[in-house]
Amino acid sequence: MSFDSGTYLLFLPAAVLLHWLFPHRWRWAALLAASLFFYGSWSVPLTGLLLAEAGAVWLAGLALSRRRRPVWRRLALGAALAVCFGLLGYFKYFNFLAGSVTALLGGTWDAWDIILPAGCSFYTFQAASYIIDVYRGRLEPERHPGYLALYLAFFPQLVAGPIERAQALLPQLRRERRLGREDVEAGLRLLLSGFFRKVVIADFCGKFVTAAYSAPEPDGSAVFAATLLFAVQIYCDFAGYSEIAAGSARLLGVRLMRNFDRPYLARGLREFWRRWHISLSRWLADYVYIPLGGNRHGLRRQLLAVLAVFALSGLWHGAEWSFVVWGLLHGALFAGELLLRRAGVQSAKTRKGRGLETVLTFAAVSFCWVFFRADSLGHAAALLGRLFSPWDGAAGLACLGPTPMDGARLALVLALLPAVNRLAWGGKEDRPSHMTCVYCLLAVAVSWLIRLDSGGAGTFIYFQF
Repeated sequence: MSFDSGTYLLFLPAAVLLHWLFPHRWRWAALLAASLFFYGSWSVPLTGLLLAEAGAVWLAGLALSRRRRPVWRRLALGAALAVCFGLLGYFKYFNFLAGSVTALLGGTWDAWDIILPAGCSFYTFQAASYIIDVYRGRLEPERHPGYLALYLAFFPQLVAGPIERAQALLPQLRRERRLGREDVEAGLRLLLSGFFRKVVIADFCGKFVTAAYSAPEPDGSAVFAATLLFAVQIYCDFAGYSEIAAGSARLLGVRLMRNFDRPYLARGLREFWRRWHISLSRWLADYVYIPLGGNRHGLRRQLLAVLAVFALSGLWHGAEWSFVVWGLLHGALFAGELLLRRAGVQSAKTRKGRGLETVLTFAAVSFCWVFFRADSLGHAAALLGRLFSPWDGAAGLACLGPTPMDGARLALVLALLPAVNRLAWGGKEDRPSHMTCVYCLLAVAVSWLIRLDSGGAGTFIYFQF
């Protein structure tokens, strides 16, 4: 059951109504049942895998609260992390690792038929952060297995995040909540913004990206245009999902963190990763970068930690070498910024200088997207070869296949993006004073959504991770 489906538009009101009809003491059960039903719409057996992981970290948390000797605490932590990352490693990376090793030895690997559980990377990182925080003494273990299962299975952010910390989400699930007008208004605004980004922009851009990237010999101009459109597509796709998740949760009285903050306005890779997929960036910083030493052990150690974090980020996104290269490219650019700052190079002070930094950052990020979107390293190399070959504008247009109306529509929806962003996340002065405006806009978005659903809208990109 995808967010951009008519089925979800029936499921969400039913889940919200069921949740608020139950008394507070049983709302966790109603919400957990709705979440398991939502996840079970993909695969009922894989729902058992999610519950097994929740049970493992719940038992490990209890063991950590009862065991004081360091050796027993390390054993409990190690066992829980082994379950979490062992399951993720098998389902997501077994074929990749086996194929890579076999190819290195000169053979070929017949991939096993392994189905990747939806959202496995996301709920595994949530489970790992919970047990690590309990081990570090930053969090008291959750003694109610139902609430811990709900923390991992909470349907708005189950499949593609944001990666919430237990300190932020568990107290909200536990406390008695009341649905107020502010929650309803904020939830509808976020839903509207998310549907608009996904259905109106991301899916529209995606058809041109697919046309160029799947063509046997696309013209360089088509690859260039498609790469820029993919930068728009993936942002609107993932930010749209995050906003639908936040809006759905808000209707349940729960506030999820903001996962995107206008990342393409960043003036450097460091700032970009503070604005893009914020929950993942913070997770990698807290549980990988800082334990590796961060900036506490000299420049060389810091640069190695940066490269390791970004390589892991690439591998987290997908079990392909193209994702690893994508991550390492970001790591190299990030490391380059660190070296420039160490050399005394400062950010621009003038408006033109700041604008140039933003353009250069967007260009660098867009170049890296080629490796993210390509099917393999070989495909990425072929696309880059076409990109740096002579261009034929007419051939590029023929490859993409846009109409004049498509161009006008794209210009219109991109012009509306700032207003949509203010509608979802701006202050009170940016928001409509009457709910009528929100209801009307939401009705338009839903109508468009249902029409696209009947014709096959594109799935969310981050569902595959």
